[in-house]
Amino acid sequence: MRRMNRWAARAAATMALLAAPTLSGAAEQERANPLIARLAAGRPALGVWTAATGAPRIAKVLATSGADFIVADVEHDVYDFPSLRTFLLSVQDFGRRYATPQTPPPSVLVKLGHRAGWDGRFEVAETLKLGPVAGIWVPFVESRADLERVISAVRGAETSALAGLNIPRERRDVWPLDPQGELIVVAMIESEAGARRAEEIVGTPGVTAIEPVHLSAADTARVLALCKAKNVIAATNAGPDDVAARVGEGYRLISVGWDYALLRDALGDAFKRMRPALR
Repeated sequence: MRRMNRWAARAAATMALLAAPTLSGAAEQERANPLIARLAAGRPALGVWTAATGAPRIAKVLATSGADFIVADVEHDVYDFPSLRTFLLSVQDFGRRYATPQTPPPSVLVKLGHRAGWDGRFEVAETLKLGPVAGIWVPFVESRADLERVISAVRGAETSALAGLNIPRERRDVWPLDPQGELIVVAMIESEAGARRAEEIVGTPGVTAIEPVHLSAADTARVLALCKAKNVIAATNAGPDDVAARVGEGYRLISVGWDYALLRDALGDAFKRMRPALR
């Protein structure tokens, strides 16, 4: 219990760090996408990844966890549009019920099943019509052309008027290319080919953020430097013990990892501490 309390204390400290400086509730409400309100104010955002889009209880846990964003990853599973729609609407429902001016509902970004080199325009169009999707997370971006195709699809897609973000037509665009845009595009650079073309990828008009993944330390540092130079948000993973360092390095879109891993670690720790009492 003592160990879990220490983890809870560190997690609370992490949230306090990411919350400063404060942003007024009124400013949050001006946006259909509260994640953009936070980032536009210069505040780092804290999120979590999930593939459990078919589990209503997980949707409730994530929606009420205090996360600023959720990445619904469908790349490594069967793409189930109805389940994803139910997940999006559940997160919106639970998030609104438990929201406060200080903790708006989390924004949900969908990581595509299509990699950037494939033609994912149909998937983008259908995903943005499912419900309150705040943006698209694109795996394996390896060229500017890859990313331009996705961004064009996002900019040209409809957003659902039925329980969606209800974005006004004039704001159905990507931020910050359009300062009033309400949609986000995050590109993952996770291959040698992508690393070689990092400058053209980071410089693609319409990209909101870049996440370097599976790269060497040198390539990761170069991508981060390019993001800073071009005023593009950098995304990464971090835990309570290293989040301050990641923020200090310049990352602003920060994930605590996968929900299943957090659950596994907490359960494993509880069982480990309880089993001696059964012997």
